[in-house]
Amino acid sequence: MRVFFDSNVFLKYLAGIEDAKRLVDSVEHDEWVGYINDIVISEVIYGYLRLTLNISRYRLGKYIIKHIDKVREIIEQDIHPLLTGFEHLPTNIGIDDLIEHMAKYRLLSNDALIVATCRAYSIENIATFDKDFKRVPWLKVIP
Repeated sequence: MRVFFDSNVFLKYLAGIEDAKRLVDSVEHDEWVGYINDIVISEVIYGYLRLTLNISRYRLGKYIIKHIDKVREIIEQDIHPLLTGFEHLPTNIGIDDLIEHMAKYRLLSNDALIVATCRAYSIENIATFDKDFKRVPWLKVIP
């Protein structure tokens, strides 16, 4: 089965949440083919750094400038190995498609980009803990 993975699954996985571990394990055990895009990668890195470093979003940029070696180590050690088992789909969605998906399904921009990516690559399943995706009738939300 082909399944797109939302960033919240990875963040919960990294936090040790069992439901998220089961979803990721489905890809690691070759039961599913897992997909991600640039939005997911960015959200996972941003969210994980904020949680791991216990730092506000306003201070994160300055922290990265001063401690890039530590930040790079965190990403390479914790995030990179997790995401390499997932196929990366380019996000080539224009402004018109983005606006259409936001309006049609009442989604924030990053979620609309995820939906547009799923549509562009004919992926009908999404692993997420975000209930907003249930407003997309052709997309099956897992769990």
